[in-house]
This record gives sequence, structure tokens and C-alpha cells, in this order.
Amino acid sequence: MSCCKVELNSGMLIKRDPHTGALYKACGHCSDANGTEHVFHRYPAQFGKTPARVTAANPDGHQSYCKDCRRLSKGVPSNVYKSGVLCSNLART
Repeated sequence: MSCCKVELNSGMLIKRDPHTGALYKACGHCSDANGTEHVFHRYPAQFGKTPARVTAANPDGHQSYCKDCRRLSKGVPSNVYKSGVLCSNLART
């Protein structure tokens, strides 16, 4: 179960490290591969924006998968989740 009580495949969660001020965003594919909680990567450096993702809920067009996961072929599980920050660890920072 996700530590933030949001579906693991959701990639629209953004958190700020209270000590450094750095932004982190959940990758839905990494989180799904982890299987227990969201996996965050530095944002925006590890993500991006595209007009194709613009919706009413996502007006800036943020990508929901990190750059590494977007490079994977469809159906290939993430192995980059191991280099991310777990939600529970980010909550403790």
C-alpha cells in the first residue's frame, strides 16, 4: 500500500524535500515496479513536459513516467525504481 494512500500507478504526486527544498515527483511506472509505495525522482530534471499530456487536471503537461521509464519498450518493467527515493523516506527527510 502506498504511504500516501494514492494508487501506485499515479505519477502526478509532487513532494518537496523540507531540508533542501528540492522537488521530487512520483514515477507511476517505477512505483508500480516497486509494488509497495511510490518511488520519487528529482523534478523536473528526471521528467519533462509535453503538449500531448496537457489536460484540465494536468495543465502544464507533466510527464507521468521518468525519462528512463519512457525509454522502455511497452510491457518492460522498470529497474530504475531502485535509484529513486521511496515515499516513506522522503516523508522522513
